[in-house]
Amino acid sequence: ARAALTRMADASRFVDVAAEETSSEEEEGLRSTDNDVGGEKTGSEGGKGNVLADPPKEGVGEDVVVKEEKKGSEDGNRALEKGTKFVDDLDEEEEEEEEDDSDEEEEDGDDEPKKRKRDEEELELDEDDYALLAEQGVVVQRQKSGKLKRIRKKTGDDDGNEQHNAPEGLTAEEALKHKLFGGYEGIEDDIAEEPQEEDADVGIDVDEEEDEMADFIVDEVDEDGEPVRRKKTKKKKVVSTTGVVSNHALREAQEIFGDVTGLLEEYEQMKEARAAEEAPVQEENEPGEDREQSKAIEIAAKHFDPEILKESYLTRKDETIRRVDAPERMQMQEIPQLQYVDYDQEARWILTNFFSSNAPQRLAKTILEQGRKEEVRNGRLFMRAEPRTPKMIQEWRDSEQEQIALLAAIRDVLYFLREDNLEVPTIAMYRKDYCGELLNYRAEDVPSLVSHDEAARSDGNLVAGQVKLESRLLRRWDILWAVETWDVKWRFLQHRCETLVKTYNVALSAARNLGDEMKIQGIQVCLDRIAESSTSEQLNDLDAKFQLLQPHQDAMTEAIEAMSLDELDTSQRSRLLSRLRKPSSGMGRLGRKKSYHEKLMEGIGMSAEELSDNIMSNYKKYAPVDPRSPASEMLVELVEEQSNRDMVMREVIRLAAEDIAAEPELRKLVRDMYRSSASISTIPTIDGARVVDPFHPKFAHIKRLRSKPLALFYGTSDFLAINAAEEDGLIKLSMGMPEAQKSQLSSQLQDLFLSEGVNAAAQSWNDVRRGIIYVALNEIILPFLEQELRVHLLSEARECVKHSCRESIWERVSSAPYRPKAVNASDPDEETISEVRVMSCVCGPGQPPTTFVMLDAAGQLVDILMCGTFVGRPPLKRPEPSTPTKVRDDIERLAKFIAKHSPHILAFSASSFNYASIKDELIQEAINQVVDDMPGSLPVETGMIEVVWCEPSVAKLWALSALSTRELREQPQNVREGVALARYMKDPAAVVAALAGSHGKEVLSLSQHPLQDYLSKEERMGAMSESIITAVNQIGVDVNLAVLNEWLSWSLQFVSGLGPRKAKATLNAIIKSGGAVQARREIMDLSNMGKVVFSNCAGSLRIVEHANVIGENDFEPIDGTRIHPEDYELVRELAKSALGQGILEEELMIDKLFNDPAVLHKVDADILAAEMENQMQVKKHANFMDVILEIQHPYRDMRRQWQKPTTAQIFNYLAGESASFLRRGRLVQATVKFVYRDFVVVILDESGIPGFIDHFDVSDQNLGYNEVRDLLQPGASLTARIVDILPQGKSLDDIGPSRLAFVQLCTRGSVLQNNAAYEQELEARDLFYSSAKTEQEVAAERAQRQRAAEIAKQKDKTFSRLVNHNMFQNRDVKEVDLEFQGHGSQGDFLFTPVSGKFDRILLTLFFPSRHGKRRGSHHLIREGEKESVRTGKGQSMASKLQLGKPLTVIGIDGTPIGTYEDLDEICGRCIDPLVRNMLAITGHPKFREGYEEGLEKVVKSAREAKPNVVPYLLAVSYRHPGAYYLCYLVSRNRPRREYIFPLPDGYKFRDRIFNNVDHMLNWWKSNCFKK
Repeated sequence: ARAALTRMADASRFVDVAAEETSSEEEEGLRSTDNDVGGEKTGSEGGKGNVLADPPKEGVGEDVVVKEEKKGSEDGNRALEKGTKFVDDLDEEEEEEEEDDSDEEEEDGDDEPKKRKRDEEELELDEDDYALLAEQGVVVQRQKSGKLKRIRKKTGDDDGNEQHNAPEGLTAEEALKHKLFGGYEGIEDDIAEEPQEEDADVGIDVDEEEDEMADFIVDEVDEDGEPVRRKKTKKKKVVSTTGVVSNHALREAQEIFGDVTGLLEEYEQMKEARAAEEAPVQEENEPGEDREQSKAIEIAAKHFDPEILKESYLTRKDETIRRVDAPERMQMQEIPQLQYVDYDQEARWILTNFFSSNAPQRLAKTILEQGRKEEVRNGRLFMRAEPRTPKMIQEWRDSEQEQIALLAAIRDVLYFLREDNLEVPTIAMYRKDYCGELLNYRAEDVPSLVSHDEAARSDGNLVAGQVKLESRLLRRWDILWAVETWDVKWRFLQHRCETLVKTYNVALSAARNLGDEMKIQGIQVCLDRIAESSTSEQLNDLDAKFQLLQPHQDAMTEAIEAMSLDELDTSQRSRLLSRLRKPSSGMGRLGRKKSYHEKLMEGIGMSAEELSDNIMSNYKKYAPVDPRSPASEMLVELVEEQSNRDMVMREVIRLAAEDIAAEPELRKLVRDMYRSSASISTIPTIDGARVVDPFHPKFAHIKRLRSKPLALFYGTSDFLAINAAEEDGLIKLSMGMPEAQKSQLSSQLQDLFLSEGVNAAAQSWNDVRRGIIYVALNEIILPFLEQELRVHLLSEARECVKHSCRESIWERVSSAPYRPKAVNASDPDEETISEVRVMSCVCGPGQPPTTFVMLDAAGQLVDILMCGTFVGRPPLKRPEPSTPTKVRDDIERLAKFIAKHSPHILAFSASSFNYASIKDELIQEAINQVVDDMPGSLPVETGMIEVVWCEPSVAKLWALSALSTRELREQPQNVREGVALARYMKDPAAVVAALAGSHGKEVLSLSQHPLQDYLSKEERMGAMSESIITAVNQIGVDVNLAVLNEWLSWSLQFVSGLGPRKAKATLNAIIKSGGAVQARREIMDLSNMGKVVFSNCAGSLRIVEHANVIGENDFEPIDGTRIHPEDYELVRELAKSALGQGILEEELMIDKLFNDPAVLHKVDADILAAEMENQMQVKKHANFMDVILEIQHPYRDMRRQWQKPTTAQIFNYLAGESASFLRRGRLVQATVKFVYRDFVVVILDESGIPGFIDHFDVSDQNLGYNEVRDLLQPGASLTARIVDILPQGKSLDDIGPSRLAFVQLCTRGSVLQNNAAYEQELEARDLFYSSAKTEQEVAAERAQRQRAAEIAKQKDKTFSRLVNHNMFQNRDVKEVDLEFQGHGSQGDFLFTPVSGKFDRILLTLFFPSRHGKRRGSHHLIREGEKESVRTGKGQSMASKLQLGKPLTVIGIDGTPIGTYEDLDEICGRCIDPLVRNMLAITGHPKFREGYEEGLEKVVKSAREAKPNVVPYLLAVSYRHPGAYYLCYLVSRNRPRREYIFPLPDGYKFRDRIFNNVDHMLNWWKSNCFKK
């Protein structure tokens, strides 16, 4: 399997399979199969087998004769199919003989090789290899004997080619090479013709491959072109139970098979093998089966890669999660454990955050205020007809009773979450009575209500405002999910509070030990305020204050060690020691606070705490005390050196500002004002102005903002776009308060801080105080608040993107399956067909072919039909006048296929505009044939077959996933995509759940938001999982069907309480017990499921009777409903009330109740619910109503009814990724197709979408039809601007062959040049967007142009270098080229300076070209350090002009070719051998003179004269002076050119170094088909 994976993934290796000899064929050949991923099949479908024959003697050179197989083709001799490689059996046989000889030499010590005959070995592929090849669409003929014979190649051919014998005196290897490649007389050489391979290197180390790859490699060649033989070794089996399995092998196995479920079988084998040796002693509290599983996990951990075990959920942690009786997702949440939780306090905190102005969960707040929830009255469901008005919302907020009820609901939900371990779906479905308004409906989910007119016409059966039960849809629980989110935030906040309390207590103890009263008081204040803090910002402010008061590290360490275990346990002690921080620059003063600092700070006259009190009191409670002497005089007294006085004063101001800036009251004051008045502005950078146009899908609307208030960013993802554009260097962001507000804030603080004294001393110290306020605000607080606000806005924007992801996936999972209405259905319940037969169609260009897939009722593959002639055509191409015979045959095959399976619907994948004709013409014709010729084959229920467009994105993802590879390994990708498309029609939620629940998480590849890539995978997956969980728990999972059909089983992990580990364990337990369950309670018993997990998942697990699953076994209908087992007692009481006490046995009463639910009208639901609540001591009124509804309609599908896609949706499907780039006003390139009298039809080059241009939009001039026709000829390219997409008046209800175009374009010059108009449209949509450039932008562009001009001027300037050498001239290289073009010989050279550079010179080496002219190849020489730098004298201009050492010569290809001490050494050791090597190429027999185009014609002519040869030649490259190239032709396509770079020590070719030309050519002949 490893070898097969290597050959499949590495496109530079191909598998060669020899065809078996048959008596009916006179010729022998090799059949090749392309094993490249996604490559075309060869062999029976057109690939040619070939054999090598001896070349003829005549001609320019020796030939490689390729004899083509004479079957399966009518084209005669043709070029080889792509992907073919041939094995030279002569080389293999010789290799085998040499291997045997080497073995004998090792054993006998004989110098002479002892040759012996070897039987021909047969190539045999493993079963896994056959499976992998079949998976890629490669058909390989299997031999009856299990092996394939190798075929010896003939020494002659039947076409009369002469046999070319090798000269005498050659070794066997030389003779073989001579026979294959011949001499050097011509350009045609003997090379085994192979097709072109593609570059591929997927990182698989060839050295690590197993030796079975030797079967596919003829020989290897060393760097000199000499063959290297290697011995074949037998493959050894590795027993995993006795040795460690290779991690590399396991990883590759997982990539091949997509799943490692086989590991479970390995574990079972391990347990059985060791059962006799190790009889585990069972503990009393651990079941034997769990004990064995734990033992198997321990054994597996020793043998397998931990990463593989982690992906397969087979680690010890996974085993613990499976066994613990708690929901799996709750166990996976990393939530800190609190010492004490006050749910009342938490509920108040959550409610406050719900109604805060900037809450991320703003949607939850809106739903709460609207107040639309179900209410049960008189056994009926009612709902508010309209949401609350603003006045009603205010009354509701002011109502103490309403708010107390809301707080109680939040508290109860928190208790259910954390104490009862119930997940949100369980709470929403089975704890309704405790949730109150937390179960309010979103506006989109509100069901229809009975109107007054309907109630009047119902004769009292209906009441106005009553919910229409049939209109109830799947609904979202936004408020409950928000409560869970806020609960997590609360717990992290409280955990931080607990940590800070421990840290502050330690600091308080340390301060007491030091006897520092000021720190004791300050720390105690911080400690008291922790309990009052309810936001992370408040805790940040407290912590900033604490850092100023924190004692030094030694005192803190002593205090920690002195605490008892009761005060601080071991783990807390270690955590505090690890978190112990040294004070920062402002908080610990970094040892720079001196005595004169303290005296000067005393002169300020007011402490930070007093200023804080003034801010809290909002008046000048404390006034500063002015010193007698001014600040300058005190500074002179304290600091003797005059030069240090300014620095000391700046330090004092900074220290005082840090004290003030750490006060929580000041930070809160500034934060409130900052967030209320701050704004954001953006301007584009130079790159941004070029890249971000008005049509950019992500950044167009935030390119140039002018003071946009922060409030407008809440509820949008704009700040995420701004942050992303800033990180990409496209815009510059500025954030801050307006200067007016900043001045107002500064004045407010100065009024509370400055002295009212008028003397010189008071004014002097007021100047210092103003400086302190300025530094505290502008240098400390405001920059900190800006970073804090950035984080806050970024979190808000990410929440908006996650909301979009949730909504996008909800649209998919909440959609109902396709269920057509039955014709003439007598029973209303039978109006829709439950068992729908779905056929799907996935189109292809012919290879792969268009594929039709048929599924059965369970979604399993039944039949496949491939129509290779259904290739479609471009939308504007006219159909053929008559249908070709082959197409007609495929239409008849399709008609029979449809008649055979009688599908209700044919799902057509909307993957390309080119395939629209297949749907509208070919498929429709086949259906018409069924209607006309085989009407009895039409579906009985509907009498017709509907063909609908379907979105292909989900199906494509599933087809490429490991899930499809494992399930449908033998099928090609088109079949797998067709299966997924049909399944998506049958159950969208199940297919999406499979993509979300698999290891690959392919659902993340769905396009949901333009900025989705800026979220982490975990964030997006969490958002989408929320929607999937919500939908799956309301839809339910049929357990027995999930056991039988793997594609349905992935939904199980999204059931409340379960997860991938518990779901898999549950399925395995059911399969192990027989593959089916008859009751919900059996699931709990079989899988050892705990009560908590069972309580979560039971209601969403359906146990439904199926003939192919349970048969005649007993089945309880109550287990097939949403009724929870804890509510089964309610059903019994309902049955007794409806049917009477003691009339029937309990089970019979329940069966009768479900068979005849009409008897429930006898029951007074309100009275019975009240009695049951008193009896059970739990609230069950709302659940009681749900029980009644479930009895009447068990598990009624509440998904949104399936709808045909609209025209706009179909257009987006067909456009694919291009749809996101089609924006009104964008410039596009297009090609003219047709010119009609009123409009011109074009095709967009980028997407292939058809568009049209009205005649009056062609030009600003009023052109007539003839002028337009002359101007725009078919095939002409043009630039146009998109005017509209799907324009009104030119669109049809359905996209069909009559549709001419989808995009309206304009080519008028005035429109093409008017980008400003679309910038102005952005201004119209956003009042804070500006299309005008700012002065800063204009200045930046001007500076950029000036810098570019200076760089260009400096670059063109040539300096006269101080280099003393006879071959160096201070001249411009262009002048040298012109002067030396007309005379001289090859090998002349000259050194010249480089323009604008002091650290390099240029070597120009001349060689003759055509017509006696010469060209120069330029080699850059990099200089080392100058002499002045090495001696430490510095660099003057004169020293810069000197020549540095050492000197590194750079080759033509840009890589260094040698380092030398001086120019003389370069001349002797580099230039001379380089010239000799260049002369060796020009003197080679294969060298030809001429331009590339002319030489290519020579090669083509040689190939045309002898089609079965591979001609090649050597030539000089005029495009890259100094380089040569090898030109050869292996097929009838354009010849290949590969460059050769002469070096002093040889030649560089394909990143290898060769000593001479012959070695290089020999190596190339063996590897010419590898890129």
